[in-house]
Amino acid sequence: MAGEFEYISHARLQYRDGLRHAWLGDVPEPVVYGVQGKLREYYGVKEGRPLASTLDHIVAAVAG
Repeated sequence: MAGEFEYISHARLQYRDGLRHAWLGDVPEPVVYGVQGKLREYYGVKEGRPLASTLDHIVAAVAG
């Protein structure tokens, strides 16, 4: 690589109706984090559609 490189991630979180909405960098639409599967059971979340959790996103990012 030529030269130095620095990246600063910018994120803003907002909680709405028990879900986390994350605005990431320049992406105009938020990523909505929720729970599903065993996490839903663990946290006792009964209602709502299953949504990917932050753990799901981390695993997908590392695996890619």
